[in-house]
Amino acid sequence: MQRRAAQIIRVVILLLCAAALRAGETAYTIRGGETLFSISKKTLVPVDVLKAYNRIDEPNKLKVGAVIRLPSAHTVAKGDTLYSIARSFSVPLAKLLELNGLSESSRIKPGERVYLPAAAGPAAGVAVEAPKTSPTTGATQSKTAAPGLAWPHSGRREQFKGKFSGLVFFGNRGDRVLSATDGEVKSVMPYWGWGKTVIIKSPDGTFFLYAGNEEILVNVGDRVSPGMEIARLGVSPQGGGAKLYFCIQGTKGQYIDPEKYFSRNQA
Repeated sequence: MQRRAAQIIRVVILLLCAAALRAGETAYTIRGGETLFSISKKTLVPVDVLKAYNRIDEPNKLKVGAVIRLPSAHTVAKGDTLYSIARSFSVPLAKLLELNGLSESSRIKPGERVYLPAAAGPAAGVAVEAPKTSPTTGATQSKTAAPGLAWPHSGRREQFKGKFSGLVFFGNRGDRVLSATDGEVKSVMPYWGWGKTVIIKSPDGTFFLYAGNEEILVNVGDRVSPGMEIARLGVSPQGGGAKLYFCIQGTKGQYIDPEKYFSRNQA
């Protein structure tokens, strides 16, 4: 298994071509012993943002099993202003400022995160069903994930073709990377020049590779579900900003065009 995983990585890395959208809102199920501070540290979302986004007035009364929402975020680029970010994502400026604890005169710098307010949503701790959670992160399937499958990133994507094929997603450092399918984490390893890599095997034996990450949020042996957060995107050492490299290998070792795979399995 390790040999095959290493082979997948080597082949994909050789074929990757050099090359911002926010990731969708996800949910987090509170587990025993966790506090809002520890959740903030794990998810990299500030405590004040978690409190404001979920309308949490008494953080000490959160119960095990309650579900809170993690907001999507925009990584500030050169030339961005608070007004332009609000306009780009069609959110009221006042709500953007309130969520982030900012004023209209606040200065933002490239690389900083600005969290995006939700148009509407349930209060913290309200869950209509028990979601599937990661044993490592507690993150749950995205609300926008299609049944059975989820795109690993919401950014613009391009194909690389040849004997093998895959997709490059363009995004921002720190973007959430989501599992495309159900499965088991088979390999987690750094790969020089391309960031950290995750390989997941689906129940039918198909392998899904995610490369270009800065932070991995799962461990070998973890069970994942479609839309579950598995990593955070990193900036490519090859240049061109933050990029996620996504590749699918079938049970016979053949590489599958992700666009066709998703189209066929979502039909």
